[in-house]
Amino acid sequence: MTSRDDPVGLDSAILELEKGLDLEFEASGASSIVENIIAQLQSANPEDRICGCHSIASLASKQEVRVELLRVKVPRICGPLLLDSDKLVVQAAAGCLHNLSCEGVEVVDHLVEQDIITPLASLMLQFRILGSAVVDEKRMRTIVDSLGLMWNMMEQSQIATNIFNRENMIDIVLQFLDHHRFSASLVQASLSLLATACDNNMAAQQKMIPHTLTLSNMIKSDETSHNIKMTSGVVLLNILHSKLYSDQVFPGLISAVSSCLQTDTRKMVSELSSSVPLEQDAGEMEVEEDKNNITKDDKVGDECKKMIKAQFAALEILANLTSNEEGDEETDDDEEDIDDDSNSNHNSSSANPVLVEAIISYQLVQTILLRSNDLPTNVKHLLSTSKQGRYLLSLSKQLIIHSFLCLSNLTSYLNLADLGGSDKLYQTWTGLGSISCQPDQDTELIEAATSAMRSTTAKLCAHSQANSLFNLGPADLDHLLAVFSSPEASIRTNIVSILGDLAGLAAHNLSDSTSCQVLSNLAMWLVDTAAQDENLRVAAEAFDKLFDVFGEDDTDFIFANLDLLHKLRNILPQFKSRIGQNKTRLGEDLPIVTMASDNLQSFVQYKGNRPSAAKK
Repeated sequence: MTSRDDPVGLDSAILELEKGLDLEFEASGASSIVENIIAQLQSANPEDRICGCHSIASLASKQEVRVELLRVKVPRICGPLLLDSDKLVVQAAAGCLHNLSCEGVEVVDHLVEQDIITPLASLMLQFRILGSAVVDEKRMRTIVDSLGLMWNMMEQSQIATNIFNRENMIDIVLQFLDHHRFSASLVQASLSLLATACDNNMAAQQKMIPHTLTLSNMIKSDETSHNIKMTSGVVLLNILHSKLYSDQVFPGLISAVSSCLQTDTRKMVSELSSSVPLEQDAGEMEVEEDKNNITKDDKVGDECKKMIKAQFAALEILANLTSNEEGDEETDDDEEDIDDDSNSNHNSSSANPVLVEAIISYQLVQTILLRSNDLPTNVKHLLSTSKQGRYLLSLSKQLIIHSFLCLSNLTSYLNLADLGGSDKLYQTWTGLGSISCQPDQDTELIEAATSAMRSTTAKLCAHSQANSLFNLGPADLDHLLAVFSSPEASIRTNIVSILGDLAGLAAHNLSDSTSCQVLSNLAMWLVDTAAQDENLRVAAEAFDKLFDVFGEDDTDFIFANLDLLHKLRNILPQFKSRIGQNKTRLGEDLPIVTMASDNLQSFVQYKGNRPSAAKK
């Protein structure tokens, strides 16, 4: 959940405070501001406490102030204000703590440590007795921020989830799903919290099963927004899992997902950038007096943001539907059986036919590719001149990232024919390669692009005409090798997988001298990567690809010419030693790395028993 521009919603006096904060920050620095905030929060005057909360909310995005706020434990001081006798103070405290919690995992960890959960839980328990009472706007905003804060806490803290379960808070949240009675923002906040509450939480899932019809009705309703429909879908998916395919809501959900993704948000953002003078940042914070003066363009901007966020959820639904453990595993038969478009698929046996039919009939792959298109350069320039514009830029980039990650799952899930055939998928591959190889590109974007490229490479390399599609020489690989310099291990792992698959493709065409040269170059690169990469997960991936490439005996002559047996024998004890030294730090990578070590030992032994694999 993102922070609001107006977390407190006070009068123009607060706006004057906001205008002075930046000047005070420049003049006195973070320490002086935080001292003033603490004094305000501890004041007997409720107006002072409100101003202190507003200062936190306004400065939460400034790293220097945020670090100081957390260092001196200001949240611990602010937390009890969630139970203040003054309702405006409660509203202000909920707003500022929610804004603070939106600043990342590390901040949430501090909020947990400083025991924000206890007063937050007590505040939320007060909402249980609302019944049929009319909820005014100020109270509703307090509830929205409280739900948003709890959502962010539960995303990171098992303690928060345990309290949520123990206090049966799910019943509190369920009452706010009535979109006829409550605002869209409150319904949306409630659904977002439920989506997190039901994620790998059996207790919450069981509680929600009787309410699936309510969620289904919101998806089908003509009165609910795309955002509410998609978040309802995420909640249903977290409750029903694979049972969703046979549920009566499934056709309506996929139709709603398609409708959401078909909206051209790129066009919406581009039109907004050209029609709105976004250059002015001053006075962007909304105050109550100005609500009637919200411009048409402000409303269009808000709708644009909501629509992009709805598309995030739609892509999440598709990605989760197509990411099952069975489908992610590749069998030996898959690698050995290079067939035509209709059978070129690593996991056709595990793909649900109902889902496959829906993806094809709604042309979801093509739609996702459209959503992955970047904004024009001139639009980016216009948007970069203001706070709202920069936020839209960030959302647009995240939409591309979500699209690539979803495309990665879809590519692994579907067969080549369902993806449009080898030529279309190769066009996608080249486009992803262009993005991945751009200099000074965003790291998160490259990670998503190389993830999608990894899936498309694997799919294409299993095709009978793959050599004619790629037709790569040694010089063509230099761009991808340049991407490998990334400091991100996940990106390097993706590149190792891509180049390893291309090496495997070359190994199937040993009658061609260029393929032999490509195989030789990539084999040496994989060995060097396995031996030298500082990240053992990357090294394990390199070893796995080597085993795949040289698993067939007809590659023995290249294996021998490169003296790989001698090199791998030298690497084996070093690799084992590195695993022993880093065992406690490997976490979930430990089984993968350990298996690679065991396989390396078996591989060296196997090749050592073959005279043709040893250098003469």
